Amino acid sequence: MLGKVEILIVIIVLLLAFYFIISWGAGKRKDSPASTEIKRYLFGVRILIILIAIVSLILWLLM
Repeated sequence: MLGKVEILIVIIVLLLAFYFIISWGAGKRKDSPASTEIKRYLFGVRILIILIAIVSLILWLLM
């Protein structure tokens, strides 16, 4: 069974991995005219990951 600190580390690693994979996949086409759409998409991904991290941290503190 994972302890409290290990659970937090796993959550952070997973969120960072999701962000880097999504940004790597979306960032391949920087010269395309859809660059502004990609930037908006990545901004939304960042906001979503930050919200998930905050909720995870709150739940982690309440455990």
